[in-house]
Amino acid sequence: METLTLSIDQSTQSTKVFLINNQGSIKYKVSQGHKQIVNEKGWISHNLNEIEGNLKTLIHSALQHREGYTISAVTITNQRESAAAWRKSTGEPLDLSIVWQDNRAETITSQMLNQPIAKSIKDKTGLALSPYFTAAKFAWFLQNDPAIKLADEEHDLCLATMDSWVLYKLTNGKVFKTEPSNASRTQLMNIHDGDWDSTLLQQFGIDRACLPTIVDSDAIFGGTDLFGELSQPVPITSILGDSQAALYAEQCLKAGEFKVTFGTGSSIVLNTGTDCISSNVGLNTSIAWRKNGETTYVLEGNINYSGAIVTWLKNNLHLITTPSETDSMAQSANPNDTTILIPAFTGMAAPYNHPSLKANLSGMTILTGRNEIVCAALNAVAFQITDIIKLMQKSFTSMNKTINVDGGMISNKYLMQRLSNVAQLDVAVSSVQELSALGTALNGDAAPSYSKEISKRYLPQMSSVDANKLLSHWASQIEQLTK
Repeated sequence: METLTLSIDQSTQSTKVFLINNQGSIKYKVSQGHKQIVNEKGWISHNLNEIEGNLKTLIHSALQHREGYTISAVTITNQRESAAAWRKSTGEPLDLSIVWQDNRAETITSQMLNQPIAKSIKDKTGLALSPYFTAAKFAWFLQNDPAIKLADEEHDLCLATMDSWVLYKLTNGKVFKTEPSNASRTQLMNIHDGDWDSTLLQQFGIDRACLPTIVDSDAIFGGTDLFGELSQPVPITSILGDSQAALYAEQCLKAGEFKVTFGTGSSIVLNTGTDCISSNVGLNTSIAWRKNGETTYVLEGNINYSGAIVTWLKNNLHLITTPSETDSMAQSANPNDTTILIPAFTGMAAPYNHPSLKANLSGMTILTGRNEIVCAALNAVAFQITDIIKLMQKSFTSMNKTINVDGGMISNKYLMQRLSNVAQLDVAVSSVQELSALGTALNGDAAPSYSKEISKRYLPQMSSVDANKLLSHWASQIEQLTK
């Protein structure tokens, strides 16, 4: 009898629940957005209780559509680097979560930048010291939140990323674990030995007892009755961070294969196999997954704003009413317009690494209109991704010539062609738009015979000379802002 895997994707903008069959086909999907809480300082937070409530509602809804099939397993994928804190004894949140985009902990990391510990952090974790990663967010919690400091003093504190929060809730507080794809993004795990690093814990002021246990990405994480929805518990068979889960679903399982995920931000991830390659050119070294005790590594570059730029166009500038409009508007823009958008709404991540940089719109003329600004926004996404790909090509010379793409923006034909043009590479569009939930299910062995399908390919339609001119102009605009 066919069974179904219930796969949870707890992402930045929403929580989603999928039912996936033994062939890797998504039979049902339901999602619920949660509030993006932004204060006057630009801090970005989520309400953990709201997310838990949404998760319960979504699971209940999904199970009404299983059509008599048995749920055989549960898998989890999640937004990474976001920091959550709760009481170990009760499971009650102690504060709003600090979302990965939030850079309020910059004061903590800036104090370390010129100290020897900064190089040590990069060597041990593969990540350049930054408020983007979870360690500094945990430290900010401990230094600024009285309730969290009290829970720490009472040895009743859980500090973790969102995978552990979801797992804790699914298991009624019985299991407090994580795995390497998430742990490697905290800036607290030594990626060479796969465990929390005592020196780094001391540096950030974090007690090891507050952190989850790190196990393999395909471990049995415990059992869940899905908040009482099932008569008997089923195993939780996989956890992967959203970007690594998408890499898995893209079947980028060999060294040299890479993908770009278009979500709120974008993550460009290159599989480097068992080689832990250190990069000194603005890239991060992380872990893709650890299966049966064997670690697969990646090089990664992250963009804070890609899909979120389109949200900004809609909600803040009111230039569009739906994201789908951006495609035709960009196609209709004046090709000679020189408008450049630098989307540094919360600084710029790799490869620029300017957390305090402010956003900028420049190069406009009297003829610049809605279409041209929308076009500049999409161009900014393509430029940022291309900059990271070019850094990867320098660090890993046997990199493939195809960009595997997934996420919410892959239906935008203008953006996909623009990316192919400026990167001078083929773009292979996944037939499945959202791969993270599928990837973690595949990691949990939900569909052993799964084979990926490509819905469309884009080939470069621009000369390398013209592509380099566009990239040079983009780079010059960022350089002017950082002088």
